[in-house]
Amino acid sequence: MGGLILEARGLGHVYPGGITALDGLDLGVRKGAKLAVLGPNGAGKTTLLLHLNGTLRPSSGRVLLDGAEPGSSRAALGHWRRRVGLVLQDPDDQLFAATVAEDVSFGPLNLGLSEAEARQRVSEALDQLGIPDLAERPTHMLSFGQKKRAAIAGAIAMRPDVLLLDEPVAGLDHRGARLLLAALGRLAAAGTTLVFTTHDVDLAWAFADEVALFESGKVIRQGPVAEVLADRPALDRAGLEPPLLLELGFRTREEALARLLPQ
Repeated sequence: MGGLILEARGLGHVYPGGITALDGLDLGVRKGAKLAVLGPNGAGKTTLLLHLNGTLRPSSGRVLLDGAEPGSSRAALGHWRRRVGLVLQDPDDQLFAATVAEDVSFGPLNLGLSEAEARQRVSEALDQLGIPDLAERPTHMLSFGQKKRAAIAGAIAMRPDVLLLDEPVAGLDHRGARLLLAALGRLAAAGTTLVFTTHDVDLAWAFADEVALFESGKVIRQGPVAEVLADRPALDRAGLEPPLLLELGFRTREEALARLLPQ
């Protein structure tokens, strides 16, 4: 993994009515990483993603892309959102075309690519997500898991450097989650930087390289997954429990120590 590709520095956001969602938040996203933004519901995780791709403008602080502020002109925002893609939690918020192929092609065509180039992008994206057979399927006839993968295909057809995903496995059964994570793993292996929000510590443990713990609109700790998820005080502060496998390891160690220590 390389240096920082995306940063939030002192990021603050206050919604109308004086509701603070982000409060002086600092976050660094390393190129090539799989970063889990981990925290309870209502902590501000979705608001953070909306800032990282320029959908929302901060009340204070700034977002940096490759060390520079992306700018707020229409052209600058367009370039920013091409490099930093966003997939929302509910795929119905993103799918709008009649068929999967039409939906996935919308972004490339909007870039001014030819129909042949757009078709190539669509084919590559559907292959990467393992859904080439869904190309002509009406979007309203997809299962929830298929909709999730179709929405991600639409984002990666833009060939972003960073892909932001809000609760990517929410609402999926075990098989659907496994298929989606396998597809995301292929994207990461191909060089796409992934940032995903979740409240599932076991998902973060199994899939992420790094974790940022979120609490009350701030990142209270960020670092390698094994170090952060072993920090019980930080997890307690974020209202989270250690991953099951790590907790089992803690208990086994404590029991072994109890047997060794004199009574």
